[in-house]
Amino acid sequence: MGSALEKAMDEVLSRGEAGLQIAAYHQGKLVIDAQAGDARAGGKPVDAGTVFWVASAGKVSTATALHRQVERGLLRYDQTISSIWPEFGAWGKESFTVRDALTHRVGLAGLPADVTPERLGDWEWMTDRLARSAPSADPAEHDSYHALTWGYLVGEIVRRADPAHRSFEEFVRDEVLAPAGITDLWHRLPASVHGRAAVVKGDIFAGDFVVTEDHEINTAEYRVRFDPSGAWMTARAGARLWALYAQGGQLDGPRLLSAERIRTFLEPRTGGYPAGPLVGPHGVIGQGALMLGGEVPSHADVLGFGRSVLWHPGAGGALGFADLDAELAGMICHNQLFDARGLAQHPFAPVVRAIYAEVDA
Repeated sequence: MGSALEKAMDEVLSRGEAGLQIAAYHQGKLVIDAQAGDARAGGKPVDAGTVFWVASAGKVSTATALHRQVERGLLRYDQTISSIWPEFGAWGKESFTVRDALTHRVGLAGLPADVTPERLGDWEWMTDRLARSAPSADPAEHDSYHALTWGYLVGEIVRRADPAHRSFEEFVRDEVLAPAGITDLWHRLPASVHGRAAVVKGDIFAGDFVVTEDHEINTAEYRVRFDPSGAWMTARAGARLWALYAQGGQLDGPRLLSAERIRTFLEPRTGGYPAGPLVGPHGVIGQGALMLGGEVPSHADVLGFGRSVLWHPGAGGALGFADLDAELAGMICHNQLFDARGLAQHPFAPVVRAIYAEVDA
């Protein structure tokens, strides 16, 4: 690890970060695998095997699963959702397409009114309730970022299109993670891995969501609940998944996506941006569900990313990215959560710059 990255990590820690894990792939090879700080109170240091909750930075896994189905000819982006999920056509939703669900444009951003923590873990209950829900009539809410519902919508589309009739969790494992050689990434954390999990804490949404060490997120009950809109991972695992995009859809195994398809994800979604208050003014959603870097109208890039970058943040600050032109992918995991919306510069911008500097050195 070079001095530029060490300095950037020290800067982040000096501002109050607890634990930090950074990994990057360049031209398909792991070139950065760095850790600093503590995984939990009491001084347990972060190491390469520490597992972090990354919230929506895990959406890249779910999005990749849907793109795999399209790549295999089992789905089309312009196909109506109701053609494979008939119940979804209720309440005037029969014309919504797979692309609409993928890019947060089906008017179901809010959770069902009668949802409970237990029901969030009940796939059948959640997907049935969303299918039978009326979309929001408010245009601003209609196209707003579907933070928690998105994974159920996209995941159920993937599941319905699977000839093998696997669960969505099984599909992700079999068709995305295993072929890509990724082991330390889960949408529910196995009990056997709980001892490796970092304890997260901090203020995610400017006082509206404060996480303490005894918060639900840090409990065994939360960790084993399946979350298709979020994930647990090591930075090394996340960077490897993003490297799949940076390398045009293939690493050192089978081709999962075409390079041409990945390039189409650099275009903004239909329907405009920004995507609502949850992602702030800098959240520009692309055609492939991933966020865009570079000079997009109304988009002030807080991370210094160029126009060839796909990325996705998670609530609290975790982020992963793929620079298609530079063949560079990275993942930043941490456990001192913060609210980055509306900031002139993302707190991890120095780390991102240092990753690029390491590769260019």
